[in-house]
Amino acid sequence: MKRLILAGLLAIFAAGPALAPAAEEEETALEPPELPAASGAEGEPEVSPEEETPAPPPDLPDHAQGGAAPPSASPPPPPISRLRERGSVLRGPEPGARRDEDLSSSPAASSRARAENPFRKVRKRALDYIGGALQAGAKGSRFGLEDAEDFLFDILETPDAIEQLYSLAVSIKDTENSMAIHLFNHAIYALKLSRGLKWSPERQVRLGVASMIHDIGMCRVPQKIRHKEGKLSPHELAEVQKHPEIGMRIIMENFGEPFRWLAEAIYHEHEREDGRGYPQGLQGNEISEYAKVIGLADTYEALTHNRPHRNRLLPHKAVQEIIQTQKASFHHRLLKAMLEELSVFSLNSFVRLNSNAIGRVAQTVPGQPLRPVIQLIFDGDGNEIMDERLIPLKDHPLLYIVDSMDESEIFR
Repeated sequence: MKRLILAGLLAIFAAGPALAPAAEEEETALEPPELPAASGAEGEPEVSPEEETPAPPPDLPDHAQGGAAPPSASPPPPPISRLRERGSVLRGPEPGARRDEDLSSSPAASSRARAENPFRKVRKRALDYIGGALQAGAKGSRFGLEDAEDFLFDILETPDAIEQLYSLAVSIKDTENSMAIHLFNHAIYALKLSRGLKWSPERQVRLGVASMIHDIGMCRVPQKIRHKEGKLSPHELAEVQKHPEIGMRIIMENFGEPFRWLAEAIYHEHEREDGRGYPQGLQGNEISEYAKVIGLADTYEALTHNRPHRNRLLPHKAVQEIIQTQKASFHHRLLKAMLEELSVFSLNSFVRLNSNAIGRVAQTVPGQPLRPVIQLIFDGDGNEIMDERLIPLKDHPLLYIVDSMDESEIFR
Protein backbone atom coordinates (compact mmCIF):
# COMPACT_ATOMS: atom_id res chain seq x y z
CA MET A 1 0.00 0.00 0.00
CA LYS A 2 2.71 2.47 0.95
CA ARG A 3 4.50 2.27 -2.40
CA LEU A 4 1.20 3.04 -4.17
CA ILE A 5 0.52 6.34 -2.39
CA LEU A 6 2.45 8.57 -4.82
CA ALA A 7 0.97 6.77 -7.81
CA GLY A 8 -2.46 7.42 -6.38
CA LEU A 9 -1.71 11.11 -5.99
CA LEU A 10 -0.51 11.38 -9.56
CA ALA A 11 -3.61 9.53 -10.72
CA ILE A 12 -5.70 12.37 -9.31
CA PHE A 13 -4.08 14.65 -11.85
CA ALA A 14 -4.46 12.08 -14.62
CA ALA A 15 -8.21 12.11 -14.06
CA GLY A 16 -8.35 15.88 -14.68
CA PRO A 17 -7.59 17.88 -17.79
CA ALA A 18 -4.18 17.19 -19.25
CA LEU A 19 -1.56 19.93 -18.96
CA ALA A 20 -1.32 22.04 -22.07
CA PRO A 21 2.04 22.47 -23.80
CA ALA A 22 4.15 25.25 -22.35
CA ALA A 23 3.21 27.77 -25.04
CA GLU A 24 -0.50 27.27 -24.41
CA GLU A 25 -0.03 27.48 -20.64
CA GLU A 26 1.53 30.94 -20.74
CA GLU A 27 -0.08 33.32 -18.28
CA THR A 28 -0.19 37.09 -18.54
CA ALA A 29 1.74 39.12 -16.02
CA LEU A 30 -0.36 40.07 -13.01
CA GLU A 31 -1.47 43.67 -12.62
CA PRO A 32 -1.38 44.48 -8.89
CA PRO A 33 -4.93 45.29 -7.73
CA GLU A 34 -5.56 48.44 -5.76
CA LEU A 35 -4.56 48.03 -2.13
CA PRO A 36 -6.19 50.02 0.67
CA ALA A 37 -4.23 53.20 1.26
CA ALA A 38 -1.53 52.84 3.91
CA SER A 39 -1.84 55.70 6.36
CA GLY A 40 1.34 57.68 6.84
CA ALA A 41 3.23 55.94 3.99
CA GLU A 42 5.71 58.16 2.27
CA GLY A 43 6.91 56.05 -0.63
CA GLU A 44 9.98 56.71 -2.73
CA PRO A 45 9.65 57.01 -6.52
CA GLU A 46 9.09 53.61 -8.11
CA VAL A 47 12.24 52.11 -9.56
CA SER A 48 12.02 51.01 -13.17
CA PRO A 49 13.17 47.51 -14.19
CA GLU A 50 16.10 49.08 -16.05
CA GLU A 51 17.25 50.87 -12.91
CA GLU A 52 16.69 47.80 -10.76
CA THR A 53 18.80 45.45 -12.90
CA PRO A 54 21.89 47.22 -14.28
CA ALA A 55 23.82 45.70 -17.17
CA PRO A 56 26.33 42.98 -16.18
CA PRO A 57 29.99 43.94 -15.89
CA PRO A 58 31.92 43.67 -19.18
CA ASP A 59 34.12 40.81 -17.98
CA LEU A 60 31.22 38.31 -17.81
CA PRO A 61 30.49 37.14 -21.40
CA ASP A 62 33.04 34.94 -23.17
CA HIS A 63 32.17 36.43 -26.55
CA ALA A 64 33.31 39.86 -25.30
CA GLN A 65 36.89 38.60 -25.44
CA GLY A 66 37.02 37.82 -29.13
CA GLY A 67 34.17 35.61 -30.36
CA ALA A 68 30.74 36.82 -31.40
CA ALA A 69 27.63 35.61 -29.64
CA PRO A 70 25.08 33.75 -31.81
CA PRO A 71 22.50 36.29 -33.06
CA SER A 72 19.54 34.45 -31.52
CA ALA A 73 21.20 33.43 -28.25
CA SER A 74 19.87 34.90 -25.01
CA PRO A 75 22.48 35.88 -22.43
CA PRO A 76 22.75 33.24 -19.69
CA PRO A 77 21.42 34.23 -16.27
CA PRO A 78 24.11 35.65 -13.98
CA PRO A 79 25.44 33.39 -11.23
CA ILE A 80 24.01 34.07 -7.79
CA SER A 81 27.25 35.68 -6.62
CA ARG A 82 27.25 38.09 -9.59
CA LEU A 83 23.58 38.86 -9.06
CA ARG A 84 24.33 39.65 -5.44
CA GLU A 85 27.03 42.17 -6.43
CA ARG A 86 24.45 44.19 -8.34
CA GLY A 87 22.67 45.19 -5.14
CA SER A 88 19.26 44.55 -3.64
CA VAL A 89 16.66 42.78 -5.79
CA LEU A 90 13.81 43.73 -3.43
CA ARG A 91 13.13 47.35 -4.40
CA GLY A 92 10.77 48.34 -7.15
CA PRO A 93 8.25 46.52 -9.31
CA GLU A 94 8.23 42.85 -10.19
CA PRO A 95 11.12 41.96 -12.56
CA GLY A 96 10.21 40.25 -15.81
CA ALA A 97 9.16 36.66 -15.18
CA ARG A 98 8.79 33.84 -17.68
CA ARG A 99 5.49 32.00 -17.38
CA ASP A 100 6.21 29.27 -19.93
CA GLU A 101 8.81 27.22 -18.08
CA ASP A 102 8.25 23.49 -17.75
CA LEU A 103 7.94 21.94 -14.33
CA SER A 104 10.59 19.47 -13.30
CA SER A 105 12.13 18.23 -10.10
CA SER A 106 15.26 19.90 -8.89
CA PRO A 107 18.34 17.68 -8.66
CA ALA A 108 18.75 15.89 -5.36
CA ALA A 109 21.23 17.41 -2.95
CA SER A 110 24.54 15.66 -2.51
CA SER A 111 24.63 13.20 0.36
CA ARG A 112 26.60 14.01 3.50
CA ALA A 113 28.31 11.35 5.54
CA ARG A 114 28.14 13.27 8.80
CA ALA A 115 25.12 12.80 11.00
CA GLU A 116 24.68 16.28 12.48
CA ASN A 117 23.03 18.79 10.18
CA PRO A 118 25.61 21.56 9.47
CA PHE A 119 22.93 24.17 8.78
CA ARG A 120 21.58 24.54 12.31
CA LYS A 121 23.54 27.79 12.74
CA VAL A 122 22.05 29.12 9.51
CA ARG A 123 18.58 28.27 10.81
CA LYS A 124 19.35 30.04 14.11
CA ARG A 125 20.45 33.13 12.20
CA ALA A 126 17.15 33.20 10.29
CA LEU A 127 15.11 32.69 13.48
CA ASP A 128 16.93 35.61 15.15
CA TYR A 129 16.08 37.88 12.23
CA ILE A 130 12.43 36.82 12.11
CA GLY A 131 12.04 37.23 15.87
CA GLY A 132 13.48 40.74 15.68
CA ALA A 133 11.17 41.71 12.80
CA LEU A 134 8.13 40.42 14.70
CA GLN A 135 9.08 42.38 17.82
CA ALA A 136 9.57 45.54 15.77
CA GLY A 137 6.22 45.02 14.04
CA ALA A 138 4.45 44.56 17.38
CA LYS A 139 5.94 47.78 18.78
CA GLY A 140 5.45 49.82 15.61
CA SER A 141 9.24 50.19 15.25
CA ARG A 142 11.10 50.21 11.95
CA PHE A 143 13.00 47.13 10.79
CA GLY A 144 15.09 46.32 7.75
CA LEU A 145 15.01 43.67 5.05
CA GLU A 146 18.74 43.62 4.31
CA ASP A 147 19.54 40.75 6.69
CA ALA A 148 16.72 38.64 5.25
CA GLU A 149 17.90 39.26 1.70
CA ASP A 150 21.48 38.46 2.69
CA PHE A 151 20.33 35.19 4.28
CA LEU A 152 18.49 34.22 1.10
CA PHE A 153 21.53 34.91 -1.08
CA ASP A 154 23.67 32.79 1.25
CA ILE A 155 21.47 29.72 0.98
CA LEU A 156 20.95 30.06 -2.78
CA GLU A 157 24.73 30.20 -3.25
CA THR A 158 25.14 26.90 -1.38
CA PRO A 159 23.84 23.94 -3.43
CA ASP A 160 23.05 21.73 -0.43
CA ALA A 161 21.49 24.41 1.77
CA ILE A 162 17.81 24.20 0.83
CA GLU A 163 17.71 20.40 1.20
CA GLN A 164 19.50 20.52 4.54
CA LEU A 165 17.24 23.29 5.84
CA TYR A 166 14.20 21.39 4.54
CA SER A 167 15.36 18.39 6.56
CA LEU A 168 15.44 20.56 9.70
CA ALA A 169 12.07 22.13 8.91
CA VAL A 170 10.23 18.82 8.61
CA SER A 171 12.00 17.06 11.47
CA ILE A 172 12.40 19.52 14.35
CA LYS A 173 9.32 19.45 16.53
CA ASP A 174 8.07 22.90 17.52
CA THR A 175 7.05 22.44 21.14
CA GLU A 176 6.62 26.19 21.74
CA ASN A 177 4.18 26.94 18.90
CA SER A 178 6.67 29.64 17.88
CA MET A 179 5.67 32.07 15.13
CA ALA A 180 9.34 32.52 14.19
CA ILE A 181 9.77 28.77 13.65
CA HIS A 182 6.55 28.66 11.63
CA LEU A 183 7.82 31.47 9.39
CA PHE A 184 11.25 29.88 8.95
CA ASN A 185 9.71 26.53 7.97
CA HIS A 186 7.34 28.32 5.64
CA ALA A 187 10.17 30.13 3.84
CA ILE A 188 12.02 26.87 3.17
CA TYR A 189 8.87 25.17 1.83
CA ALA A 190 8.17 28.18 -0.39
CA LEU A 191 11.72 28.04 -1.77
CA LYS A 192 11.28 24.35 -2.55
CA LEU A 193 8.09 25.16 -4.45
CA SER A 194 9.79 27.97 -6.36
CA ARG A 195 12.47 25.55 -7.52
CA GLY A 196 9.78 23.26 -8.90
CA LEU A 197 8.31 26.26 -10.72
CA LYS A 198 11.79 27.11 -12.12
CA TRP A 199 11.64 30.67 -10.84
CA SER A 200 14.60 32.99 -11.39
CA PRO A 201 17.00 33.72 -8.50
CA GLU A 202 15.57 37.24 -8.19
CA ARG A 203 12.05 35.90 -7.69
CA GLN A 204 13.28 33.24 -5.26
CA VAL A 205 14.95 35.91 -3.10
CA ARG A 206 11.80 38.04 -3.13
CA LEU A 207 9.60 35.04 -2.32
CA GLY A 208 11.91 34.00 0.52
CA VAL A 209 11.84 37.45 2.11
CA ALA A 210 8.05 37.67 1.77
CA SER A 211 7.67 34.20 3.30
CA MET A 212 9.86 35.04 6.30
CA ILE A 213 7.62 37.96 7.31
CA HIS A 214 4.26 37.10 5.70
CA ASP A 215 2.51 36.76 9.09
CA ILE A 216 3.93 39.96 10.54
CA GLY A 217 0.39 41.31 10.92
CA MET A 218 -0.31 38.55 13.47
CA CYS A 219 2.03 40.27 15.94
CA ARG A 220 -0.72 42.86 16.54
CA VAL A 221 -3.44 40.29 17.14
CA PRO A 222 -3.94 39.81 20.92
CA GLN A 223 -1.87 36.93 22.30
CA LYS A 224 -4.84 35.39 24.09
CA ILE A 225 -6.45 34.93 20.66
CA ARG A 226 -3.25 33.80 18.88
CA HIS A 227 -2.53 31.11 21.46
CA LYS A 228 -6.07 29.98 22.18
CA GLU A 229 -6.28 26.19 21.91
CA GLY A 230 -10.01 25.83 21.49
CA LYS A 231 -12.29 26.98 18.70
CA LEU A 232 -12.27 30.73 18.06
CA SER A 233 -15.45 32.72 18.55
CA PRO A 234 -16.77 34.71 15.54
CA HIS A 235 -15.31 37.89 17.07
CA GLU A 236 -11.91 36.25 17.64
CA LEU A 237 -11.88 34.83 14.12
CA ALA A 238 -12.62 38.29 12.73
CA GLU A 239 -9.64 39.66 14.69
CA VAL A 240 -7.34 36.98 13.24
CA GLN A 241 -8.55 37.65 9.71
CA LYS A 242 -7.42 41.26 9.99
CA HIS A 243 -3.76 40.25 9.99
CA PRO A 244 -3.18 40.38 6.19
CA GLU A 245 -4.32 44.00 6.07
CA ILE A 246 -2.31 44.85 9.19
CA GLY A 247 0.77 43.26 7.59
CA MET A 248 0.22 45.16 4.35
CA ARG A 249 0.05 48.45 6.25
CA ILE A 250 3.22 47.65 8.23
CA ILE A 251 5.14 47.10 4.97
CA MET A 252 3.82 50.23 3.26
CA GLU A 253 4.49 52.39 6.32
CA ASN A 254 8.04 51.03 6.70
CA PHE A 255 9.17 50.80 3.08
CA GLY A 256 6.79 52.72 0.84
CA GLU A 257 5.83 52.36 -2.82
CA PRO A 258 8.92 50.46 -4.12
CA PHE A 259 7.83 47.54 -1.90
CA ARG A 260 4.18 47.47 -2.96
CA TRP A 261 4.82 43.98 -4.43
CA LEU A 262 5.73 42.79 -0.90
CA ALA A 263 2.68 44.45 0.67
CA GLU A 264 0.52 42.79 -1.98
CA ALA A 265 2.02 39.35 -1.34
CA ILE A 266 1.27 39.69 2.39
CA TYR A 267 -2.22 41.12 1.83
CA HIS A 268 -3.18 38.26 -0.54
CA GLU A 269 -1.68 35.37 1.46
CA HIS A 270 -5.10 33.90 2.33
CA GLU A 271 -6.74 34.46 -1.05
CA ARG A 272 -7.40 31.24 -2.98
CA GLU A 273 -7.56 30.27 -6.65
CA ASP A 274 -11.28 29.47 -6.49
CA GLY A 275 -12.22 32.79 -4.83
CA ARG A 276 -12.98 31.27 -1.43
CA GLY A 277 -10.22 33.04 0.48
CA TYR A 278 -10.11 36.34 2.35
CA PRO A 279 -10.07 39.33 2.82
CA GLN A 280 -11.26 40.25 -0.70
CA GLY A 281 -12.36 36.91 -2.21
CA LEU A 282 -9.95 37.34 -5.14
CA GLN A 283 -9.43 34.50 -7.61
CA GLY A 284 -7.07 33.41 -10.37
CA ASN A 285 -4.81 36.12 -11.80
CA GLU A 286 -6.19 38.71 -9.40
CA ILE A 287 -3.94 37.15 -6.74
CA SER A 288 -0.22 37.91 -6.40
CA GLU A 289 1.82 34.91 -7.58
CA TYR A 290 4.02 35.26 -4.50
CA ALA A 291 0.88 35.01 -2.38
CA LYS A 292 -0.23 31.87 -4.22
CA VAL A 293 3.03 30.11 -3.29
CA ILE A 294 2.91 31.50 0.26
CA GLY A 295 -0.64 30.20 0.68
CA LEU A 296 0.24 26.64 -0.34
CA ALA A 297 3.42 26.60 1.76
CA ASP A 298 1.37 27.87 4.72
CA THR A 299 -1.13 25.03 4.37
CA TYR A 300 1.63 22.43 4.06
CA GLU A 301 3.49 23.82 7.08
CA ALA A 302 0.37 23.67 9.23
CA LEU A 303 -0.28 20.02 8.31
CA THR A 304 3.31 18.83 8.91
CA HIS A 305 3.56 20.24 12.43
CA ASN A 306 1.70 19.48 15.63
CA ARG A 307 -1.30 21.62 16.49
CA PRO A 308 -3.35 21.53 19.71
CA HIS A 309 -6.20 19.64 18.00
CA ARG A 310 -4.17 17.11 15.96
CA ASN A 311 -0.79 15.46 15.42
CA ARG A 312 1.44 16.38 12.49
CA LEU A 313 1.39 14.48 9.19
CA LEU A 314 4.38 13.06 7.35
CA PRO A 315 5.25 15.02 4.18
CA HIS A 316 3.59 12.64 1.71
CA LYS A 317 0.47 12.42 3.89
CA ALA A 318 0.22 16.22 4.02
CA VAL A 319 0.49 16.37 0.22
CA GLN A 320 -2.20 13.69 -0.07
CA GLU A 321 -4.48 15.66 2.28
CA ILE A 322 -4.09 18.88 0.26
CA ILE A 323 -4.74 17.14 -3.06
CA GLN A 324 -7.84 15.39 -1.73
CA THR A 325 -9.44 18.27 0.16
CA GLN A 326 -8.10 21.57 -1.22
CA LYS A 327 -7.27 20.90 -4.86
CA ALA A 328 -9.47 23.76 -6.15
CA SER A 329 -7.76 26.28 -3.85
CA PHE A 330 -4.40 26.19 -5.61
CA HIS A 331 -3.17 26.46 -9.20
CA HIS A 332 -2.47 23.08 -10.80
CA ARG A 333 1.14 24.05 -11.59
CA LEU A 334 1.68 24.74 -7.90
CA LEU A 335 0.19 21.39 -6.94
CA LYS A 336 2.53 19.60 -9.36
CA ALA A 337 5.49 21.47 -7.87
CA MET A 338 4.34 20.34 -4.43
CA LEU A 339 4.20 16.72 -5.57
CA GLU A 340 7.72 16.94 -6.94
CA GLU A 341 9.35 18.94 -4.15
CA LEU A 342 7.51 18.31 -0.88
CA SER A 343 6.17 14.75 -0.97
CA VAL A 344 9.54 13.04 -0.47
CA PHE A 345 11.82 12.35 2.48
CA SER A 346 14.83 14.66 2.20
CA LEU A 347 18.38 13.35 2.04
CA ASN A 348 20.10 13.02 5.42
CA SER A 349 16.83 13.40 7.34
CA PHE A 350 16.26 10.96 10.20
CA VAL A 351 13.30 8.61 10.19
CA ARG A 352 11.73 5.85 12.27
CA LEU A 353 10.62 2.62 10.60
CA ASN A 354 7.63 0.50 11.57
CA SER A 355 10.13 -1.97 13.10
CA ASN A 356 11.10 0.86 15.53
CA ALA A 357 14.56 1.04 13.95
CA ILE A 358 15.96 4.55 13.35
CA GLY A 359 17.99 5.53 10.33
CA ARG A 360 19.13 8.27 7.99
CA VAL A 361 17.87 8.75 4.43
CA ALA A 362 21.04 7.94 2.50
CA GLN A 363 19.67 7.85 -1.04
CA THR A 364 16.42 8.56 -2.86
CA VAL A 365 15.06 6.15 -5.44
CA PRO A 366 13.77 7.56 -8.76
CA GLY A 367 10.09 6.76 -9.17
CA GLN A 368 9.74 5.56 -5.58
CA PRO A 369 10.08 8.65 -3.37
CA LEU A 370 8.48 6.91 -0.37
CA ARG A 371 10.92 3.99 -0.49
CA PRO A 372 14.41 5.53 -0.06
CA VAL A 373 17.60 3.75 0.97
CA ILE A 374 18.01 3.97 4.76
CA GLN A 375 21.30 3.82 6.64
CA LEU A 376 20.37 2.21 9.95
CA ILE A 377 21.66 3.94 13.09
CA PHE A 378 19.74 2.06 15.81
CA ASP A 379 17.99 -1.26 15.51
CA GLY A 380 14.45 -1.93 16.75
CA ASP A 381 15.70 -2.60 20.29
CA GLY A 382 17.59 0.69 20.50
CA ASN A 383 21.07 -0.80 19.99
CA GLU A 384 23.46 1.43 18.05
CA ILE A 385 24.64 -0.05 14.74
CA MET A 386 28.36 0.56 14.33
CA ASP A 387 28.83 -0.58 10.73
CA GLU A 388 27.33 1.07 7.64
CA ARG A 389 24.16 -0.96 7.13
CA LEU A 390 22.02 0.18 4.20
CA ILE A 391 18.41 -0.94 3.77
CA PRO A 392 16.78 -0.27 0.36
CA LEU A 393 13.10 -0.09 1.35
CA LYS A 394 12.04 -1.03 -2.18
CA ASP A 395 13.52 -4.46 -1.52
CA HIS A 396 11.79 -4.83 1.86
CA PRO A 397 8.03 -4.49 1.28
CA LEU A 398 7.17 -5.07 4.96
CA LEU A 399 9.25 -2.09 6.11
CA TYR A 400 8.11 1.52 5.77
CA ILE A 401 8.66 4.93 7.36
CA VAL A 402 6.27 5.91 10.15
CA ASP A 403 7.80 9.14 11.48
CA SER A 404 10.49 11.74 10.92
CA MET A 405 12.96 12.35 13.75
CA ASP A 406 14.92 15.30 15.07
CA GLU A 407 18.60 14.44 15.53
CA SER A 408 18.43 15.95 19.03
CA GLU A 409 16.01 13.13 19.90
CA ILE A 410 18.47 10.55 18.62
CA PHE A 411 21.90 11.76 19.74
CA ARG A 412 21.49 12.80 23.37
